[in-house]
Amino acid sequence: MDEELEYYYTNTGAHCNYCIYSSFVFLTNVVAGIYFKQYLYALLFLFLTYTSIVHHSSKTKLTNILDKIALYSIIFYGGYKFYTNIKNQDQVYLKNIFKYIFIVTTFLSVVYLYLYGYLTNNYVFHHEYKIAQLYHVLMHLISSFGHHIIIAL
Repeated sequence: MDEELEYYYTNTGAHCNYCIYSSFVFLTNVVAGIYFKQYLYALLFLFLTYTSIVHHSSKTKLTNILDKIALYSIIFYGGYKFYTNIKNQDQVYLKNIFKYIFIVTTFLSVVYLYLYGYLTNNYVFHHEYKIAQLYHVLMHLISSFGHHIIIAL
């Protein structure tokens, strides 16, 4: 059966785009944003969910640009929230240090998968479509988890 599907996907140009499905994970960030009364964060993640699904469905220049706008707005807003949280701390607690380490680790992991992958044609930019898709899904999951922690700070 897998051989038949592989033949179909290879010869018709159709692909099972895992990134479309993994984009729905960002809806958990929308819910978390609403729960923690971080309404701008929730709105930004709702926009990212929409642009990500549309972009991974159609792959046009316009959808790519819109997806990047949503992505960078979340990166900058998350960075701002993270920075202001650290700056406004009178005393640093051990549990917060672990949260900060987790946030930085998730961010650097995503940067590594994307940037190093771009430079070496690996991970997200792997020449095999399915492998590249799976690493992109991993990026969606890691970034979602990292932003969940930022939302909860």
